[in-house]
Amino acid sequence: MIRSGGQPLFGIDLGELRHAKLKGMALRFAFGASISIVAGIVGLVGGLRLGGVFLAAPAILPATLTLIERDQGRRQAELEVSGSVMGGVALTAFAVVSAVLLGAATWWLALLGALVAWVAVAVILYLVRALARPAWRREVHGLAAEAEGRS
Repeated sequence: MIRSGGQPLFGIDLGELRHAKLKGMALRFAFGASISIVAGIVGLVGGLRLGGVFLAAPAILPATLTLIERDQGRRQAELEVSGSVMGGVALTAFAVVSAVLLGAATWWLALLGALVAWVAVAVILYLVRALARPAWRREVHGLAAEAEGRS
């Protein structure tokens, strides 16, 4: 666990899974499936490259942000958007490494390299943001603690 100022910068709490609501998961699934279907249709009509660009869209993000804003407030949804941007940059690293390695290595090595790139970029972006803006980190931790109190 990486710490700064006595607080952990990030962590995983699998116990939070028991608080997941079936209705929210179903809504996310429906949004994701709908966006994927639209991407498939675009791919059939406009070609595979164009369809691939649409598949790169964060399919469940609209539903997730809607639920977060409704249940936890606008500020929490805004923080989720900033995290999604960092995740999008990390996903771009995954795509670039995949594209480079798929022509030069076996598929599993390319996938492993892309996964390592994705994780590395995501963690580095988070740490840079958390260390550069301590107020942001405190706000994220405060909202997480507040959400725990509601559950």
